[in-house]
Amino acid sequence: GSCGSLGEAHARILADHGARLILADKPGSPVLEKANDLGLPGIEIDASNEEQMVAGVAQAGKIHDGLDGSIFNAAITSEALGASKNKFPDFEDYPLKLWEQALEVNLTGAFLFARETGKILKDGGGGSMILVSSIYGIVGPDHRIYEGQAFRSFPAYSASKAGIIGLARWLSTWWGSDGIRVNSVCPGGVLNEHQEAFVKSYSDRVPMGRMANKEDITGILIYLLSDSSHYCTGQNFAIDGGLTCW
Repeated sequence: GSCGSLGEAHARILADHGARLILADKPGSPVLEKANDLGLPGIEIDASNEEQMVAGVAQAGKIHDGLDGSIFNAAITSEALGASKNKFPDFEDYPLKLWEQALEVNLTGAFLFARETGKILKDGGGGSMILVSSIYGIVGPDHRIYEGQAFRSFPAYSASKAGIIGLARWLSTWWGSDGIRVNSVCPGGVLNEHQEAFVKSYSDRVPMGRMANKEDITGILIYLLSDSSHYCTGQNFAIDGGLTCW
C-alpha cells in the first residue's frame, strides 16, 4: 500500500530516516514510478492474489538478501471506492460481492502478506511486522459525520480492520519465540482534501480538535521498526488524537 495517501508519506519519511525500503502496491498503480523517484526498488503485487503475493514477497526478499521488517498498509477504503452511491448501499441491502471484495484485500491480503514475509523474517532470525488497521477496527463510526458526503463508512472495512488487530495478536504469540514482533497500528482520520463540513464534524469528535496530518502516523512505524521497540509485540497503537478515548 505504498502509493496510498498514507503509504506515500510513510515511504518518504522512512526513506529519509535511512530505511532500505522496497515499495509495493497493486498493478496499475504508480508504484514503480514513485519508487524510482525515491531511488528505491518497487514491486507490483495484487494483495488479494496469492500467486502474486508469494512471488512478489520472494522477489523482495532477494533484493537485500532478507528482510528485517514488513508493513502491510494496503486496504480498500471508503474514499477509494469512489462517489457512486451504489458503492455505499444501506446494510440491509449490502451486496455480498462488495463485502468479499474488501475482505479479500484488507484481511486476506494481510494474511497472505504476513505468511510470506513472516517466513523470511523467521529465516533471518526475527524482525518487526506491522499490520495497519484503523480506529474503526476498535470503535464504530459516527455515521452522522458522513451525511452529505460522497463517501460513507462501510461494514466490511470495520470488520476487516478489527480482523487485522486479531491477526496481529495471534501472530505475536505464534512467532514470539522466533524473534518476530507483530504489532498493529490504528490511524485516526487523516486529512486528505476532505470537505470543510466533514473536517469540522470529524474534528469535533477528537479531543485534540483536528484530523491527523499524514506525517503524524509515521512516527509509530519508526519506533516499531527500530530496536527501541525490541520488547514490544502483540500491541495495538491507536494514533487518533484521542478519539477512541471518548
